[in-house]
Amino acid sequence: MEKALQVDPLSPIVNHFLAEAYFNAGRTDDALRQVDKLLDIHPQMRVSLELKGWCTGVKGDWKKAAKIFEEVHMLTKHPLKGLTGLGSAYAKFGETEKALECIRKIKQRQVEEPEVILDADLAMIWWQLGEKDKAFHHVFQCVEKRMGPVAILIDHPMFKEMSDDPRYQLLKEKLNLAEYI
Repeated sequence: MEKALQVDPLSPIVNHFLAEAYFNAGRTDDALRQVDKLLDIHPQMRVSLELKGWCTGVKGDWKKAAKIFEEVHMLTKHPLKGLTGLGSAYAKFGETEKALECIRKIKQRQVEEPEVILDADLAMIWWQLGEKDKAFHHVFQCVEKRMGPVAILIDHPMFKEMSDDPRYQLLKEKLNLAEYI
């Protein structure tokens, strides 16, 4: 991605994917620098703003992350979209009722749009609330419903502790990834 950026330094997609690669590699400071650079050019690029929220939270400022995720939610212009980061941030700094409200809205959307698989969103918030059983239920639903790419989902930095749970090994076996992750 760094080489691709040399070829096309103004590409929003290349800039964003480089920031994501840094984030997923645990290089949060590099990801933040990259995403800030991109947001200077495209301030309402929702996917990059969301990544900035995750980076900010992972660095320990979940209240600031929640403010960023509130903006992400507003940019969707839909009351039931853009809630995963917001619910996760609320959960991380103890606003349980607000996190549960995000879950209720995501479930409402799932009823209104049954073709959309939102189990990954639910798993993320339940995980941050410490509800491991509910989180794993939804992750396994992602597999059952053939939501792709589950391997990327379970490798998300917010699910880092998941690998300590015995169900993680079962999940890897179900995905035929036991030797890779």
